[in-house]
Amino acid sequence: METKVRIMETAFKLFLEKGFADVSLNEIIKKSDITTGGFYYHFDSKETLLVEVINKYIFNYFSSIIQEMRECKGTHKEKLKRVILLIVGDDSTINETTQLCESAEKIDYRTLHLLLFEGVQKYEMISKRYTEFYYDLFDFIKEVIEDGMAQGVIREDIDPTEISLTIETIMVGTVLMWIGMPAMPLGERMDSNINQLWSFIKKAD
Repeated sequence: METKVRIMETAFKLFLEKGFADVSLNEIIKKSDITTGGFYYHFDSKETLLVEVINKYIFNYFSSIIQEMRECKGTHKEKLKRVILLIVGDDSTINETTQLCESAEKIDYRTLHLLLFEGVQKYEMISKRYTEFYYDLFDFIKEVIEDGMAQGVIREDIDPTEISLTIETIMVGTVLMWIGMPAMPLGERMDSNINQLWSFIKKAD
């Protein structure tokens, strides 16, 4: 593994374990088995490393999933059901995990979400990327809705922007409930919510 990747993966695991504020630069350097000079060859500060880690292992992953869903051949309803579950995993208990980086090790999404909240509060770049992700998710949902209308699958008398906002709100709210109530199976709850929405937006047979 090249040095820069090793530093980033090490930092990511430490951030997940302790949060951004409680991980020192010296700890990252020691755990990465490099010199201080070796660190500064690749990054000019801990904050620069942090932003690169978040972009590489979280937001780039999220964006790639949305792009994959755009190319998916499933039905409109299937796309709405699957996009969030592909991002966070369809785990039903807190002990199960989801794959969010290229290494074999899996990450507990709930821990990741709490880390992101810390980053959003403290770092403008992370806050900006967090916002961009939700706009990307909204655009994907709206594309699904508008294509469904064009294909005669979804009612044409609904506002695609308003219904897309509603769907995204329900998706994100379902994930937040799952984080706070881990005994609630995420996949089942998401299926139920999308099924109820679908019964409202689908075109009558």
